Amino acid sequence: MSSIFRSIALVSATVFCLSSAAAAEKDEAYKLSVENATAKVGEATSIKAVLRTVDGYTASKAYNNRLIELSADEKDSVDFADHVVKGKLQDDGSVAFDIGVTPQTPGKHMINGVFRFGFHKEGRMNMLSIPLIAEVDATE
Repeated sequence: MSSIFRSIALVSATVFCLSSAAAAEKDEAYKLSVENATAKVGEATSIKAVLRTVDGYTASKAYNNRLIELSADEKDSVDFADHVVKGKLQDDGSVAFDIGVTPQTPGKHMINGVFRFGFHKEGRMNMLSIPLIAEVDATE
């Protein structure tokens, strides 16, 4: 194998290892907790979600932490109070999301969305897209 190919292979392996380490570091920077909701059909309720940083990471005050792309598993089964839910920075450094939902049909409805979350450690800022998987259980 020529030295050029060996160099390319070595650089590629190094980039892969560094990328994998950065991805693992980001995954270990936060914990997500979700409190599902139960309500009667037509009754407004909310799903609670909290992102907490761990291991010396801090949620960014300057970043627009938000939840976007909200959807339910079945069309017209759930109405959302807002299309974008802004996160609220709490005194303990966590970011809380109050996701307003109103079920329109009885049964369990899967709720999906994407958190956009900014955090930092030692002067380095990171941003992540984190999936939301939640549920609202609607009774008659």
